[in-house]
Amino acid sequence: MEDSNKQNSNEVNETSKTTTTTTTTSNDNNNSIHDFTLFESFTWGQKIYIELDESSMSTSDPEYQKQVKSSITHFFTASMNVSKQQIFSKNEELEDIRTDSLKYLLIPYYLSELYLKITGSDRIKFLRTSKQKVLTFLQECERLKLIDKEDLEIVHREGKSDPVNRRNELVSRNKRNREIKDKLAYTVKKRMELLKAAGKDSSEIEESDTGDEELDRQFSLLLINEAVFKAIGLLETIEVELPMLQQIEVIKEQNGGVLTPPKLSIKGSGIGNFQILPDGRRIALNNVFRPSHILPTMTPQEGAEWDMHHGGMVKGKGGKESEAKEKTDEELDAEDDDDEKLREKRNWDNYKEDNPKGWGNSLRR
Repeated sequence: MEDSNKQNSNEVNETSKTTTTTTTTSNDNNNSIHDFTLFESFTWGQKIYIELDESSMSTSDPEYQKQVKSSITHFFTASMNVSKQQIFSKNEELEDIRTDSLKYLLIPYYLSELYLKITGSDRIKFLRTSKQKVLTFLQECERLKLIDKEDLEIVHREGKSDPVNRRNELVSRNKRNREIKDKLAYTVKKRMELLKAAGKDSSEIEESDTGDEELDRQFSLLLINEAVFKAIGLLETIEVELPMLQQIEVIKEQNGGVLTPPKLSIKGSGIGNFQILPDGRRIALNNVFRPSHILPTMTPQEGAEWDMHHGGMVKGKGGKESEAKEKTDEELDAEDDDDEKLREKRNWDNYKEDNPKGWGNSLRR
């Protein structure tokens, strides 16, 4: 047990040295920070972490980065004190850990979150450190049986899951997370009532003890359960981002430190032309406030021209008459003369019917 604690202490010291070389704090210098007690260093680190989580500042803001590194330094000091004081033992069960010590299990989780907030050119280095810390946290929670069986399968799974199983996992995990949040909100409310009754500052809800050990223990365990849920999501994010950045570094090394754009193939892909259709949400949005019938897309004149062009409409009377050649002006004039002769003939026929032959001879009457 002592050997393992020494090993953990050496790891913490080595990592602390690499961090404190680039870390500055807004409250104290590094020497005074390392003189803090375990409770003080953890409390300060947690307080800054909560302020960063609720801050509206951009992560690239120099002041934001300064606070991130300050919180990391405080948590490293707390981690060193945990190792020196041998707060946790590999042989301990969850029931054996003191209530006021449970919160120190969150130190690796806080560090993993904080390392992801650091911006700069050493992104791969910070991702690896964050991954190491989050795995340390999850392994300790697994040892103490603080992780659900479904979450353990996600942690130990290699490769991607089936889309259907992935969806079911997310639904189940989100349901359990809502239950944790509801219990945590109720516990926080009860703690605030006890803190106010005791005359303590209710703003320090995270680090204050209410005097009710059962309530304080439940509160710490709920914080750990919530951290487990976030840590698994954090691990999945790192597993996606880290390989991408490593691949980019390989490409840079192959091209003299320059990231060149991929070369496009001259040959066709062989899949032919295709159209990317809008998703269902866009189609539904376009159909909002529209009538049930299909709206016109062209004017009547444009429709008639389209029909005539595509053979849907013919000129003339149709049939054989429409297929006949158009007549010239001379032929049209001849037709007009024929009409005039026909009219005279009809008038003569009408006259003969009204005046029979010999009707004008009075001697025949």
